[in-house]
Amino acid sequence: MCHARPIRIGVKEGPLGADTPINVRYYNDVVRPRTTISCSSLMTGAIRCGVAVFIVGVLGLSVAAAAGAEPKRPPSALLPLETLWTGELPAAPAWAPVHAGGQLFVALRDGHLVAVSLADGKVTWDVERTVVAQPAVGERLLFVAGEDELAALETTTGTEVWSIPLEAPLSAPLVWNMHWLIAPLEAGTVLALRGDDGETMWRRTLDAGIVVPPALAGDRMYVSLNDGGLVALSLLSGESLWERQLDGAPQQVLPLDDLFVGAGDNNFYRLSKVDGSVQWRWPTGGDIVGAPAVDGARVFFSSLDNVVWALDRASGVQRWRKPLAARPTAGPSYVGDLLVFGGLSREITFYKPSDGTLYGRVSVAEDLAFPPLHLAGAIGQPTLVFVTGDGLLQALGPSTSPLLLDPAVTAIFGKAPAKKAFVGKESTDAASPETPPTAASETPATADSESPGPVPDAVSVLTPVPPLTPATSGDAVPAPIPVSPTIPAIGAAGAAPPDRPSVGGEYAIQVAAFGNEVSATALADELADAAFPAYVVGPLPGDDPQLYRVRIGDFPDRESAETAGQRVADDRALDWYIVALP
Repeated sequence: MCHARPIRIGVKEGPLGADTPINVRYYNDVVRPRTTISCSSLMTGAIRCGVAVFIVGVLGLSVAAAAGAEPKRPPSALLPLETLWTGELPAAPAWAPVHAGGQLFVALRDGHLVAVSLADGKVTWDVERTVVAQPAVGERLLFVAGEDELAALETTTGTEVWSIPLEAPLSAPLVWNMHWLIAPLEAGTVLALRGDDGETMWRRTLDAGIVVPPALAGDRMYVSLNDGGLVALSLLSGESLWERQLDGAPQQVLPLDDLFVGAGDNNFYRLSKVDGSVQWRWPTGGDIVGAPAVDGARVFFSSLDNVVWALDRASGVQRWRKPLAARPTAGPSYVGDLLVFGGLSREITFYKPSDGTLYGRVSVAEDLAFPPLHLAGAIGQPTLVFVTGDGLLQALGPSTSPLLLDPAVTAIFGKAPAKKAFVGKESTDAASPETPPTAASETPATADSESPGPVPDAVSVLTPVPPLTPATSGDAVPAPIPVSPTIPAIGAAGAAPPDRPSVGGEYAIQVAAFGNEVSATALADELADAAFPAYVVGPLPGDDPQLYRVRIGDFPDRESAETAGQRVADDRALDWYIVALP
């Protein structure tokens, strides 16, 4: 019998004997099944077993070292985002907005329909028209349905181009694709219209009702029915090509190489485009909601047990799953290099598609009315637009400079730094007379430098989780207060490093970046009074403009930093993100 001290191999610890199994876990991108090795199956005899212990011990040390070396995740190409503009609708939205040609179109609850410029958030036209379903938009026409008519409006002016009577109200949103306009009616009838003039090309009455938009792809249309049926129709003639019966009502289909669709039977399916046969299915703990999203290797969807799933696109094997903080109202969106979720809550969250890692979140002042609208915007143009239940519009785009909180200091401290800090529409404590003035009064304005406008109070700044180093742009940034020449700024060349509470970790939480030291120090002091180990990092080499960063502690791993960041968000209503320390 061979005896040895306890050793750690992967995640298993215990005494090693001749017949003691050793669990070795291999750590790489894909977790492989554990391999069980018996000492007696490897060698026999005390000497040989000792050699085995030595070999396995070396293996265990290397595996443990590999497991302990946490990879530093690269920053997202999408984040950070910044607020480009904020607008306000004349009334609360009735249906999710649609967009085309640089405009956003929103039907309102007061019986009006408005167009909003995506350049600045201003209403460009407003017409009185009651809309009973989500509109659709084509190249130059906006299609809207009333109780008994369907009309097409000019997108530039809102002027009516054509109108036709409807035999029944719409039962699902209109769908436009390549000059085809599809109108699902309450009687289970599908109308295929020519978008340019509203002429009926064909009509087909199906065996059950339709409540989700049909999906168009090539020369086919896929219609989800209330009774669990999924029908493939010829787009040219309306002829039925095949029908598949599921155990629950299917959601909106994503037609690609095959059909990806979730259903009300708590299953997600991949179906053949040829005949609708099931290629694979995956059971969940709740009904699937909305349309899925895909990348080259995975398919992503949400279920009503508040979970987002990622399955292998080819085989249907689960790659990862993550709980959602709010009940989903739609499937995820693939925006840039991240998945985006936003339901009936005050948060928009961003996840890494490969493993489900939370990469950031946006906090808004009111509950979202609909999931964020994804736009293919370039730098300086909107990427995400959302609308809240009370009619507030917000456009986010890729950040072109580091976040400066000086213009928004009143949104954080009130009139002057006080004992509590809030971002958004929350009221703040009264200002303390001993606290310094706001940055706006501290920073002298010059004739040829324009101070940036305040960060709108309807949305707090995006909280990206990975370390980010965005490009800088300083023309519109107030000049920082001069630092005494005898005391170098913290973080400047030749300056001593900040005196931060340390546990020898590699990560810190950054909650703000200011253009002057006074405001940064005031926030750090407020956080320190609330038992947060906060400190200020002064301008770094290459800063343009110079920034004073407010950070909290250092932490041994990312999980500890995320826990601290969440406490900052919960206790102080501040956004945060994790930075890797040098």
